[in-house]
Amino acid sequence: MLIDRFGRRINYLRLSVTNQCNLNCLYCRPLGTKQPPQNSSLSYQEIATIVHAATQLGITHFRLTGGEPLLRADLPELIRGLSSIPGVTDLSLTTNGQLLSDIAQELAVAGLQRVNVSIDSLDPDRYRLLTGGGSLQRVWAGIHASQRAGLAPIKLNVVLVNGYNDTEVTDFAQLAGEQAMNVRFIELMPIGAAAAVADTLFYPADAARRQLAPQLGYPSLAGPGPASVWQLGQGTVGFIAAISEPFCDRCNRLRVTARGTLRPCLNSDIELDLTAALGSPHPVAAVQQVLYEAVALKPKRGGYLTANTPGNIEMSCVGG
Repeated sequence: MLIDRFGRRINYLRLSVTNQCNLNCLYCRPLGTKQPPQNSSLSYQEIATIVHAATQLGITHFRLTGGEPLLRADLPELIRGLSSIPGVTDLSLTTNGQLLSDIAQELAVAGLQRVNVSIDSLDPDRYRLLTGGGSLQRVWAGIHASQRAGLAPIKLNVVLVNGYNDTEVTDFAQLAGEQAMNVRFIELMPIGAAAAVADTLFYPADAARRQLAPQLGYPSLAGPGPASVWQLGQGTVGFIAAISEPFCDRCNRLRVTARGTLRPCLNSDIELDLTAALGSPHPVAAVQQVLYEAVALKPKRGGYLTANTPGNIEMSCVGG
């Protein structure tokens, strides 16, 4: 079992399987932003080794991220292998949904359990603007294909963007209540490209929550994640307020980047190299040593809460 120096149990690992993305979201990689070079993503075997090592230390929850993970050609094979590893009790994926409709069933058969789909607007034109050219129609096709495949519960991630989608909060809530959706409103974090625009684009979760106040009672659902969740009709709405209501005290995760580094905290400059461990004669034991080191270095609070916001990361490269 991995427990950090502040008593937090670490049982969740996010794995960025590519740093590439097929969208240019306003708060992440806006059009005109220099795109990162294609990194040599970790191989199937390297990722499997990391997961083997992690499960032996009590990590049970794994989420595949990117960039956009569906751009990885061997993703179904990777999921099939990871889902068969003893100790993996929860295997999920976050996607922008642009490619999801054609592969949802294959991913479910391979062993994927759940998907989170990013959808920052219900208006096709506004969605296209926020994502730098994305298709809302493709997102909905992916959501419906995931429902048919049994990838449930599906969560819809909505990054709150002031002046863009802050007027759609009630629309998303209505969608959740009437169509049994699980919507999560997420505060924009000042990381990477978003750091330069956060003052203008930031919309607090509390303001969104106040829009729904007549419909919400007490939080009705509790879970291991960072969201405060309310039952709403047939679905749920939740608020992830990393900036205005930080939840560092219950953070249970580590992150592996596509380039093979381990980050104890999303918003910190601390990174540990995994590539040397993966190339050692005894890679599982070597990776476990790096995991122990990462947990020991895990800070009490994220950089944006201590005026030490790192400047060398992009959200799309560390898996969000």
